[in-house]
Amino acid sequence: MNNMTKKNKILIILGLFVLALIALYYVEKVNPVPVVKAPVPEASKTVAYYCQEGILKVVFGDKSANVIFPDGQTLNLPQSISADGGRYESGTTVFWSKGDNAFVTENNKTTFTNCVTGFITDAGAGMQTYTDASKLFSFTYPSQFNLSGGDGSYTQDWQGNTTTLGMLLAFVNIPKSFLPNTNFGDSRFTVGTSTDPLAVKNCLIAENGSTVKNKEVMIGGIAFTEITLSDAGAGNFYDITSYRIIYNNQCYAVEYTIHSMNIGNYSPDQGIKAFDQAKIKSILEGIAQSFKFL
Repeated sequence: MNNMTKKNKILIILGLFVLALIALYYVEKVNPVPVVKAPVPEASKTVAYYCQEGILKVVFGDKSANVIFPDGQTLNLPQSISADGGRYESGTTVFWSKGDNAFVTENNKTTFTNCVTGFITDAGAGMQTYTDASKLFSFTYPSQFNLSGGDGSYTQDWQGNTTTLGMLLAFVNIPKSFLPNTNFGDSRFTVGTSTDPLAVKNCLIAENGSTVKNKEVMIGGIAFTEITLSDAGAGNFYDITSYRIIYNNQCYAVEYTIHSMNIGNYSPDQGIKAFDQAKIKSILEGIAQSFKFL
């Protein structure tokens, strides 16, 4: 009797074990154990750079950069050692980025200059809006004109008629070809800034032949000081309209320059006419008035 009881117990235990295995099989079949997938690597970072010669698209990898040129040519440039900025090169081609700026050299010659990154969006009616990479400011300009920036270094070009150093942040160029067969040279709209104490001190002061036209001009809901300057040399005329403001303890210059030549220097047989100054000024003033801090 004891032997039967012991045998029954063993059979019962075995039966329960088998039932447990069967139940586990069906549970896993209905509710399978989730498969843990390996993490997906982060996608490569694509950055557009706006240069004087056109737009570069650069896909940055861990240790390389694919540089896509305006003509569609793509070069894979491995990263190389650099003491300043990111340097990528292969053979005689070098792409060098520094902060928001970049440039390309080929055979020791700079072929893409004053490249700047940021965001360009369609504003409609043939206009587009540029916002800097830090999303500090924006302005709208005609899409037919080329946008670029500085070279990432300190320069006097951040503001017209200055000896102090600053950074040229953005630059829109209207080429001579826009008004052919006229004495128009070219024009440019620039946004520059400087933290130089002397530049900040003299930011709103007319100096070196400049004149204060209006003490307060509202741009983007903020009061700027308008300063104008006319300069001439070797038959060239330069008219600068500069809107200045001290913002975040820096001097900002939002300005445009109109360059023209003395029409008296052309012979009548050349058929050169006086350029439409009002047309150029209207375009540049429209860009300036669209400027705003974000």
